[in-house]
Amino acid sequence: MGILSKLRRHAAVSSGNFASMFKEVDIPPLPAAVTRLLAEINKPEPDIDRLVGLISSIPEITVKVIKTVNSPLFGLRSPVSNIKHAITLLGFQQIRTIALAFATMDSLPKPEGDLFDHEAFWTDSLLQAMLSRSFSKKRFAAQSEDVFTASLLADVALPVLLCAWREYYEPVIEEWRFSAKRLSEIEREHFGWDHAQAGAWILRLWEFPEEMVCYVGAHNLVWDEIIAHELNDTMVVPMAVSALSSGVLKAGIQHAEEVFGAAIQWLSMNEAEFTDCMLDAKASLSEVLELFGLQESKAGPVLDELSAVADSKHGEEEM
Repeated sequence: MGILSKLRRHAAVSSGNFASMFKEVDIPPLPAAVTRLLAEINKPEPDIDRLVGLISSIPEITVKVIKTVNSPLFGLRSPVSNIKHAITLLGFQQIRTIALAFATMDSLPKPEGDLFDHEAFWTDSLLQAMLSRSFSKKRFAAQSEDVFTASLLADVALPVLLCAWREYYEPVIEEWRFSAKRLSEIEREHFGWDHAQAGAWILRLWEFPEEMVCYVGAHNLVWDEIIAHELNDTMVVPMAVSALSSGVLKAGIQHAEEVFGAAIQWLSMNEAEFTDCMLDAKASLSEVLELFGLQESKAGPVLDELSAVADSKHGEEEM
């Protein structure tokens, strides 16, 4: 690579010019049928027959949707045998969440090397999505499925950046692994932008609703930034709280305390409500991870840490 090309690449990375950064990068598109599915569900009045046709045109997604709907996660009295019945029972938003979750997992690239653990990445993504959905039930119950979807896709840029910009992004991941700082903080120090902003660019390329693009781009903001951007009454808040969680890749009681403190302050929760959220997330954890072929043993301890922090705070108040 010539010096001019290197300089251009460096300028693109330094400025956060994602259009330039990803100009020659083969960002995997969502399957065409999934893109049409997303467009149809986002209409004011989706056509159920068209949705059935779109989902049914992707056999692997159809099988996974039916399997998910019939899992203990939903506890239906009688099994569902077709997509139309599933949509009728669960509604458009839950079907969209399920279909997009499976489609995205299949579409994103898998970086080579030891820095990226595909299973851990998706375990963390699902765990974060489940926490966000549980947190959203206090103030944003009507948007809980949107919160789940946005949180699931919040870190979508990470595997793309590690594949396309490895020479720039690998040192950032290495630093993060041994640092107490958040990944987004290190990214901003190096580049002036973070993976949330890059993820928003990718979702816009995938023609996601502008509102969801905005939420993904803002999910790493801290409270002062959320207030400054006037997002304190939006579903960015439960997403930002759950984004503080350590996850499978970096466990730690310090992060659990940060999540607890943010939930109390940003969502006006008390200890009992926080504990209820942990119980809610844990109740469906094994079923969700099993559906995606992931191991619960790696995610369970994260929720245990969060619950332990709430219990310790409650004990301190009683003393």
